[in-house]
Amino acid sequence: MSRDLMQAAGDFCRNLGLVPAYCECSPDHLTRYLFWRLPQGALIEVRSGRTKEKFEEIDRVNREKTWRLLSLHINESDVYSAVWISPDHFETAKAFLLAHGITTPERRDA
Repeated sequence: MSRDLMQAAGDFCRNLGLVPAYCECSPDHLTRYLFWRLPQGALIEVRSGRTKEKFEEIDRVNREKTWRLLSLHINESDVYSAVWISPDHFETAKAFLLAHGITTPERRDA
C-alpha cells in the first residue's frame, strides 16, 4: 500500500472494526497488513516503517506500560514494523496470528 493511501485505508478498516495484527514495510515503503477484529477492551499500537532507534524507543515505552510485542517485521533495509497489544489480550492475538502462519517475536534479552 502506498503512503498516500495508508491513512485512508487505515481509517476505512478501523471504521469496519478491523485493526492490524501484523504489518510489514518494503524497502520502497509499500506496506502490507493482516487485519483482525480487536477483542473488546483490547488496545494496540501499530508502527510501520520505523528505524531501529525509533522502534526501540517505542518498544521501551510499551514495555513500561507492560504491553506485549505482538508482531515484528524487519525488512532487508532495516525498516521496522511492529504491533503491540495490551497484555490481557496477547494470547488471543497470538492464536490469531498463528492461524495465519505468523509467530510472535521472542526477545533475546528476556
